[in-house]
Amino acid sequence: MDTPVKKLKSKFSLPELGLGTWRMGGQDEADKASDAAEIAAIRSAIEAGVTHIDTAESYGAGHTEELVGKAIRGMDRKKLFITSKVSEENHTCEGIPASCKKSLKRLGTDYIDLYLLHTFSAMCPLQEAVQALDALVDDGFVKYIGVSNFGMKHLAEAQKLSKHPIVCDQVHYNLQVREVEKTGLLKYCQTNDVMLVAYRPVQQGKLLEGVPEIVEEMCVKYQKTPAQIAINWLISQRNVVAIVKTSNVAHLKENAGAVGWNLTESDVERLRENYPGQMTVSDLIPLG
Repeated sequence: MDTPVKKLKSKFSLPELGLGTWRMGGQDEADKASDAAEIAAIRSAIEAGVTHIDTAESYGAGHTEELVGKAIRGMDRKKLFITSKVSEENHTCEGIPASCKKSLKRLGTDYIDLYLLHTFSAMCPLQEAVQALDALVDDGFVKYIGVSNFGMKHLAEAQKLSKHPIVCDQVHYNLQVREVEKTGLLKYCQTNDVMLVAYRPVQQGKLLEGVPEIVEEMCVKYQKTPAQIAINWLISQRNVVAIVKTSNVAHLKENAGAVGWNLTESDVERLRENYPGQMTVSDLIPLG
């Protein structure tokens, strides 16, 4: 099944569900012990219709991008959507193009669909970073540009500085972690033509432990699993898509069952208001 896409007024479109690759092939350093299984998992996701693959130069010290490159080798590149991210320490006029070219080599492709600043950096001028992203689009190395873990203030600043649209902000957002709502970022994205890409939609599985009564009720009503309800709660919202990391084929198939349908607007709001244990600040990377 092809994953449904969401479109912005700028004509940018992104599948509602993507595959995250953090910790595939290592975390801060390369770990090649499970390479074959990780490559197979990425391929399985694509074959299941999850064609948005999200990675970053920092994942596995670049090795994760290599795994993605091996997984997509021989596939129709035009049918894939590849996102990568440039690390904070490289957010300079020289660092960004150098990082991008290294990522392209590891991925084995001549362009990246979406290239993001991985987090807001106080070490490097934002204007310099945005100008470097613009140049990558002009030169054809990147199709679209965006940011990750940016708060509303710095997202708006990046938009003002950029010649090309800042099409997304990738952030930590789920039923429990609500920083994007409390700070106004979600509403800002919805009213300013920005896609909000939610990572950790099931909070690394924690939302599937001791499932609250309100979610159990939704599972019965929609005949879906708790994971599918949690993911669909995100993608049922305007300008919101999700990326989920899994190397488990069964979990992958379950996640794919979160698309192609929607919670009612009233049920989205019931979960927004009544889901227990909400956090107003991310416990991973607070917005910068």
